[in-house]
Amino acid sequence: METLQISPSVLRWAADQRGLSLDALMDLLGTPSKQDDFLAGKLSMAQTEKLSQKTHIPFGYFFLDTPPDIPPYTIPDLRQTINPEPLSTDFIEVLDDVCRKQQWYLEYLQEQGEQQLDFVGKYSFNANLPAEQIAADIKHTLGLGDQERKQCKNYAEFFTLLSEKAENVGILVFKNSIVKSNTRRSLSVTEFRGFAIANPLAPLIFINGKDSEAAWIFTLAHELAHIWLGESGVSDILTQQKKNDDGLEAYCNRIAAELLTPKAQFLDAWEQIETPRFGTLSKIFKVSQLVIARRGLDLGKIDWSSYQDVAQASHKTKTAGGGDAYHSYPLRNSKRLTRALVATAMSGGIMLREAASLLNVRTDTVMELSKRLDIR
Repeated sequence: METLQISPSVLRWAADQRGLSLDALMDLLGTPSKQDDFLAGKLSMAQTEKLSQKTHIPFGYFFLDTPPDIPPYTIPDLRQTINPEPLSTDFIEVLDDVCRKQQWYLEYLQEQGEQQLDFVGKYSFNANLPAEQIAADIKHTLGLGDQERKQCKNYAEFFTLLSEKAENVGILVFKNSIVKSNTRRSLSVTEFRGFAIANPLAPLIFINGKDSEAAWIFTLAHELAHIWLGESGVSDILTQQKKNDDGLEAYCNRIAAELLTPKAQFLDAWEQIETPRFGTLSKIFKVSQLVIARRGLDLGKIDWSSYQDVAQASHKTKTAGGGDAYHSYPLRNSKRLTRALVATAMSGGIMLREAASLLNVRTDTVMELSKRLDIR
């Protein structure tokens, strides 16, 4: 059996890319190997091919003398804040983590023979189509009914309904308030509220869970608009949009507003309710008072000054609380992706260590998740 000489520095890089130790990287081979030989980079062709397959790192990279200089994942910065600070290392790490999960899921879908989703990029931002047309298509595709929304008791229930409908049609929805699983590294709402990556096979949406529950809903609807337009990007706060803004973010806001507060229903409810209306309408439509105020502004029911008053009082974030950690893991990692990862690990398709690394949990947590998700 021919022995290849792989650079030890490339092996260390491969382990770092997947969040593994060198011992865990060696375990991916699944067969006994002399540790000294492995650490020295002495591998067979079959072992190298297996490492490439298990780590999702191109085979040719293992024959480089030094680790490849791969640029970090990037995403269009669509934030509307005037002169925003550069995206932080916390954001970059979150983006990298989510993209690593998406890459695994893409390969999983390709192995399953799945086809691209026809709603990703179905419409063009430059087509100047009415926001109502795109909102109606999103609503129809998701199967979102008005009665379902009315039955939701609060913002959290409506967010769950909307996110599950998005995942049911193939969109990965992540919601996290921290970097990976590090409770000491909270995400900043002033930096970003969410982002979307409009991949035609595995589109994803990330929601900053540090935001308020009501804000999650609008952010999700806004990012859904990005998916339908085929436009990836990171978004920040709603208050920066001017009344006659015709940019991409404003367009996505209009689509989201029509999806969540349909014009005819909104105007009818507005006329039936006496002032102050914002709180009551917020509860009816399950969106924040800021969204209600913005809708009122756009439909000529309030002036810019009144809108700004609501905007100034809207900057609230969600206080982190306790709860069942096993309930939070699928929310942080997308319920759809979590089920696929855990099921693949339990069937032997990938190592438990790899699944745990992708989910940012321990291997015993993967085992427990399989029980709680009823995966056999």
